Amino acid sequence: MLDAGIDKQTLLAALIAQVEAKLAELRTGYGAARDAVLSTPHVMKSKREVFGQESAYLANALALNIQERELELRILRSLRPPLDSQRVAQGCVVGLGQENGEPEEFYFLLPVCGGMEVPAQGGGGVVRVITSGTPIAKALLGKSFGDEVALPTAPPRGAWVRLLQ
Repeated sequence: MLDAGIDKQTLLAALIAQVEAKLAELRTGYGAARDAVLSTPHVMKSKREVFGQESAYLANALALNIQERELELRILRSLRPPLDSQRVAQGCVVGLGQENGEPEEFYFLLPVCGGMEVPAQGGGGVVRVITSGTPIAKALLGKSFGDEVALPTAPPRGAWVRLLQ
């Protein structure tokens, strides 16, 4: 297996830090929206006075987003990526590139946080988080080191799989 200097535990820790930072932002926004709801009068003086209602909608949306992020954080903290996998599965870091070259793209297959990016160690670009429901993950799942895979891009292109430890 190819070792590109990418450690799954370090990536996971960086991802957890990103989710925690986002959660802190959401909690701050929720507090401001909740305070705005509590500080507006409950009796509207006109039909156009909707600031309190808008703040309530915002606070509810932020509360739901906070719950989702907390669930993601619990899942990430309990995740134990496989140490040595022969096939692409949940928790694997996969490098894609040409047959005899270095990987050009890196993906971290996780159950949550799809679309987030984590900087790779040593300034080697970014590792994109994908979930098993994405088309690219569906194309990669079950593949082994050195397998050729047809990526669902426009136009379709082929790449070679490299599982990273």
